[in-house]
Amino acid sequence: MREAALAATALLLADPALASSVPRYAPTARAVLAMSTDSYYRWIARERLAAWGENITDLVAAEEEHRAALDRAHALADDPFGEGQEQAIRWLEEQPEDTAAPEQLGRRREDRTAPTQVAPHGPAPEPPVAAPGSEAGYRGPWRIAGEEERAEWTFTPYIGVGPLHFGMTLEEITSALGEGPAVSSYSHHGEDQQLNYADFPESGIRALFQGGRLGCIAVDALTGPQVRLDATPLTGCAPSYVEDWLVHRTTLRPGSLTYSVAGDPVFADIGLAIRSQRAGDVVLTRPLFLLHDWLDLWHALPSEEWNCS
Repeated sequence: MREAALAATALLLADPALASSVPRYAPTARAVLAMSTDSYYRWIARERLAAWGENITDLVAAEEEHRAALDRAHALADDPFGEGQEQAIRWLEEQPEDTAAPEQLGRRREDRTAPTQVAPHGPAPEPPVAAPGSEAGYRGPWRIAGEEERAEWTFTPYIGVGPLHFGMTLEEITSALGEGPAVSSYSHHGEDQQLNYADFPESGIRALFQGGRLGCIAVDALTGPQVRLDATPLTGCAPSYVEDWLVHRTTLRPGSLTYSVAGDPVFADIGLAIRSQRAGDVVLTRPLFLLHDWLDLWHALPSEEWNCS
């Protein structure tokens, strides 16, 4: 729990407005988070310490040495004709369990040095502004909820948004929102069913699942909660304004900004994609909050999600 709290704090400190708190937490991030048995927490520590201008050469070297030792041990353990198989298996069994998802490890094997700072082009863009609500009494298919109708949620990268946290089950989400899902999509694998997504129309939320756990949250542009990042709205805004603002405020390094096949910007550093959703003759932002395995939108999202544009 302590490491999870430190990881969330380190990610929140990416906000320039909290820069004064960095000296307080940087030593703890190095002493505790960088020494975690969870490889994802170690990566957060290295990435944040580097962004804060700290020397992480020792941490990078230690991580590479650890990975090399694991690779050698796995190679020996998988070779029934090689010497040292039993010793390798015994050594691997004695290693503390890495609580990070194995599929995430391969995506972070690159050397984590200080990210390249990209100077913004021109002055900072104006922050996006949410579209005003529809006229009073309008109840048509493109009705846009007014500011006073939307719940106010905050976004913590790779942790969750509002009352929803990644890793929740459908039952936990239903309890948190106080609403049962109106639509649930299942794919069939033989006799088994796998939950793909569930819609919560009153809340304006679509919860998407992987292995029965929440991995992506899509917020309806017309009626969903107003989710803010650095007090700036992300829901129901003009897509170009949100994209310009995010590009300007984000530290860009190779792979931190990509685009889906539909042209949606995906910000890997914070686990956020900005999709467009029709509202009559205009389009508004439909933000998607994602875990790492969902960043490839084309392969991760079900076909029904693409129909929301």
